[in-house]
Amino acid sequence: MRSPFHLPVVLLALLTVIGPVAAQPDTLILAHDDLQALPDAMEDPVAVLDGYEPLNATLGGDSVRNCKGYGCSGWVEDHYPSGQLKHRGFYNEGQLVIYKNFHADGTMEREFKALDNVKSLMRTYHANGQLRSETKYVHGQAVEYVDHYSNGQIRYAEEKHRTEPYYLRMDLFRPDGSPISTLHVVDKRNATFEQSEFWPNGQVRCKGQARYNPNRMDTQRIGTWSYFDMAGQRRFEEAYVDGKVHAVKPLLANNP
Repeated sequence: MRSPFHLPVVLLALLTVIGPVAAQPDTLILAHDDLQALPDAMEDPVAVLDGYEPLNATLGGDSVRNCKGYGCSGWVEDHYPSGQLKHRGFYNEGQLVIYKNFHADGTMEREFKALDNVKSLMRTYHANGQLRSETKYVHGQAVEYVDHYSNGQIRYAEEKHRTEPYYLRMDLFRPDGSPISTLHVVDKRNATFEQSEFWPNGQVRCKGQARYNPNRMDTQRIGTWSYFDMAGQRRFEEAYVDGKVHAVKPLLANNP
């Protein structure tokens, strides 16, 4: 399930993404590292149900479903040839307000509901019944997104600032739940973030801070970044000025 923002796939010289480009480029983490967002070994072979999303007015759909020549109103159900329920939705003048979709074996594929006049929630599910993704919307715009492996572990989580064009959180995890990379805002006033990368054994690989520059619409590393080996020893530091390495300081841990 693709993030409504954009879900990272490979982290190379920058945090590469798929989907539309946001105002904040994903040069947030990992300027030197080679990390991969691990695929789900049990990724579902089942195609996602389609055809209903254009009817969801809350999320921008502009299609209308007709019943007996008029826009559908109230509860409507669709079934597979076997008789198994495929879709059950509440319609208002032909557009969806609340609905659930199901796979042919009866497992739920997704559910959408309005929480109030402003907020709404979408959940999608793996074929084994585990939660695949959860997206929270405000005025039809995604503000929080969490993606899960089919074993239930979180794969990726992100949260967007409600009014500013940057993220408050961007975390990536392995199937066992250990982190690959994390980003959390530590100073909203100055749009400053704490970022970390991790070795496969769970040890911190590097950490430091970055700051979003609204004039450049970019996020740059600031201050001192520390780098560690897989045993947890700090090996060297990098000092950043204007997003570039200004100095490198080897540490005693590098000596025998």
